[in-house]
Amino acid sequence: MEAVTLKMERKQIELLKERAKVLGRSQAAIVRDLIDTHLTSKKRPSLHDLAKEYCGSVAGPANMSTRKLTGYGRD
Repeated sequence: MEAVTLKMERKQIELLKERAKVLGRSQAAIVRDLIDTHLTSKKRPSLHDLAKEYCGSVAGPANMSTRKLTGYGRD
């Protein structure tokens, strides 16, 4: 393994120390796990990716703002 030097805020260092102590692991092992988790994971799908099968599936006029409003104070 190679060594890397990081500059971190004091709060981040304290969080890292606490997490390492709780888990009974070294600080380096915690950082390696975080890098593996966050940098090798696939990108989260966007809302459009999750709902693209429903896009354009509503029946009605192309411009929904032109329809007559009833029951909304414009009878």
